[in-house]
Parts: sequence; C-alpha cells; structure tokens
Amino acid sequence: MGRLFQLLLRNGGFVTLVFVELFCFVLMVQYNSTQSVIWANTTEIFGGKVLERRQTVSDYFGLREQVDSLNQIVDSLQSRLSNARLVQVSVQDTFYQVNYDSLTLNDSIRRKTIRPLYEFVSAKVVGNSITSVNNWLIINRGSNDHVAPHMAVISPNGVVGVVRHVSENFSIAMSVLHRQTRITASLPKQNTFGSLMWEGGNPHVMTLKDISKHFQEQIHPGDPVLTSGYSTMFPKGISVGTIITKPEPDPENPHFLVVKVQLSQDMSNVDAVSIVRNLFSGELDSLKSQIKQ
Repeated sequence: MGRLFQLLLRNGGFVTLVFVELFCFVLMVQYNSTQSVIWANTTEIFGGKVLERRQTVSDYFGLREQVDSLNQIVDSLQSRLSNARLVQVSVQDTFYQVNYDSLTLNDSIRRKTIRPLYEFVSAKVVGNSITSVNNWLIINRGSNDHVAPHMAVISPNGVVGVVRHVSENFSIAMSVLHRQTRITASLPKQNTFGSLMWEGGNPHVMTLKDISKHFQEQIHPGDPVLTSGYSTMFPKGISVGTIITKPEPDPENPHFLVVKVQLSQDMSNVDAVSIVRNLFSGELDSLKSQIKQ
C-alpha cells in the first residue's frame, strides 16, 4: 500500500492531467453535436471491424452447425419457391385475372405486376445486445451494399429489427427489443392486426396491442403472428411468433385487447440475416408525406 501511495505521489501530476483530459473529452463529445457524431461514427467503424474479426473466428469453429442450418433454410426456400411460382395479376382495364410465372417475368413486367417489390441483402450480425432497455445490432453491410436507414432486418426465423444508422461498410439496426420499435403485426386466423412492441424484461416475449375487443373469443394461445404488409419496411407474411397468453383488456384503452407473443427468432442467437429493400419505398413515402401535409 505504501509503494502505491509513493507511486501516486511521484506521478500525481501526470495522473491528474490524464483524468482532466478524459473529463474534458467526455464533456466535448456529450455537449457538442458535431463531435458527438464524429465520435459515434469512429467507434462504429472500429468497433464493427473488431466485432467482425471476432465473429469470423467464431464462425470458423461453428461451421458444422451453420451447414446444418443452411440446409434447413434451403429446404424451406425450395418449398416456398414451388408454392410461389404462379402469381395472379389483374389485367389493366378488365375484371379478369391472368396467371404469370413469377420466375419468367422481366424487370419491366415485374415492376408493373408485382407490388411492392423487395430486394434482399444477405448480411451477418457482428454485434448484438439484449440486456438493455434499448437494444441494438451491428451488421456487416453498409451504404456500399445499398443499405439505408429504415430498411427491415429479418432472419430465416422471423423479424429482427430496423436499420437506423449506416456507414460505408456497417450499419446499426434498432432491435425488436427496443422501446421505440413498433411493428404492425397480423393475426391471420382472425384476419386482424395490431401494434407489436417490447415492454422490457423477458427478451423472448413482446406485446401485441390495439386489437379490437370484438376478437376476444377468437384469439387463442398458439395462434401465429405474422407481419401485416401494411409497412413499407417488412414484407407481408414474415414470422413474428406465436401467442402465449389469452387476450386481456388493455388497461390504457378498454376497447382494445393485449396479448403476449413468443418471438420466433431468439434474439440472443441472431447470426445470418437479410436486409430488406423496398424498391417503391420512395414513392410510397412521398404519398404519405402528402397525407401529413
């Protein structure tokens, strides 16, 4: 202990200088927006690269499990592809329906007949949190891969989050386990929908609200919950989870119901994801802005 005090006495000026500079740096970053943005981008780039290297090593030792998972994904995609080859499209100025093979449509016809049209960017999660009130993910795709804010992030198992910040090679997504996350989710059996949010606590369970009280007797534990397609971010029919509780009146609004939903994607084990790009999002956002005006 005596040697420690002697060391502090000999180097007290230097230690004091270091602490003062750190304190000034924190104040500068916290109370100056420009420096705050520079610091956030810098830590995002370096932190993302470190996490990506660590994830690469982890992936190498888990190749067997990844191969098994990819085989299951391929089987699932082949099944979905065989069911989705034929799409029905309304012929302009008629009441008839015409069947098209969705795999043979060229881009010009595809854009006119299938709306909205999504593109998917394969990515990996290199950073993730589930223990905070507001949780985030770091993904190894950025503006160089045409990723932009407000794009949905999904996995083979279900919804994951929404992209909020983007650099050239990385992006930060707001996890579904974030207090500001709102996803319009549907109950396909009941043909209704509600607003999905996380109220904290259990990272495997979210709350579905704003369901009409009319459906109280029709909703049961085990019913599937999917994305509704009413958002420009998430395609319709992406798995969200299953209902695990009976519907109860919303304490904030007795005319609506709330239910608990078990997430289909374990947020503590997110790896391979897809970033969803809606090719018509700009057009749709423009129309929505006119409504607000």
